[in-house]
Amino acid sequence: MKLTLTCLLSLSLLLAGCGTGGGAPRAGSQSPATPEQQAALQALRTTYGNGRYGDVIREVARSDVLASAPRAVVVESMKLQAFSYCLTGHPSLCQDQFARILVLEPGFTLQGAEQGHPQWQRAFDQARARTATQ
Repeated sequence: MKLTLTCLLSLSLLLAGCGTGGGAPRAGSQSPATPEQQAALQALRTTYGNGRYGDVIREVARSDVLASAPRAVVVESMKLQAFSYCLTGHPSLCQDQFARILVLEPGFTLQGAEQGHPQWQRAFDQARARTATQ
């Protein structure tokens, strides 16, 4: 468990330093998502819905299919990763991921039931404040 947590934290720090490249999501073209990209996002939603948050974190970090998708797909995958960080007890990584989302999509907001969530609303608010001063 300790080794897994160390690896996860190391991967997150590595990704935090990357603007693009590797498995880090990057805003792709604004063309429609390919069937492969749509399937990858749906699989990610299912994984998240099944409570496999570590798998969500890893898949977003490693998936070239998601990383090269249109911005809307990239942002949704990053949001699920942020939620997963919060739900696995990593609020600072959650906040960092929200900050990256806000750089890509400055108008990004939490929707409906996502708003006011006890585990990620604070991280989102802090990320918004942080990106507003940059």
